[in-house]
Amino acid sequence: MKNLLLVSVCCIGLVTAAMAHHGGGSYWTADRLVGPVSGTATDFSFNFPHVSFALDIPDEQGNAVNHRMSIRWTPTVLRSMGWRRDTIGPGDELTITFVPHKLDPTVGSLRSLEVNDVPLAIEPPEE
Repeated sequence: MKNLLLVSVCCIGLVTAAMAHHGGGSYWTADRLVGPVSGTATDFSFNFPHVSFALDIPDEQGNAVNHRMSIRWTPTVLRSMGWRRDTIGPGDELTITFVPHKLDPTVGSLRSLEVNDVPLAIEPPEE
């Protein structure tokens, strides 16, 4: 009986952790879209579990404000759409549209992307 209880508690913990990771409603302001805005790439992380990048976007006074964007797909999915580790490089001009984080407006979930005026797919094609 003790083993069954232990296994049950472990399973509940794993399911809760998986759901917490994949639920975006607690992070993003889904009803608010920002952009398009343009800035200069400062970092690109083509790593699991999600690809991300940083860029400097000028504020109203022209001061660079660093923003970090997350792409919902893994590198495996993005590779199938032509992405590589060098798809975004430091100094590239980026134009983005994103959903901001609920607590930090400089963090976002990417919705559209252009790199040096070339649109890039960020969603796999419908099957």
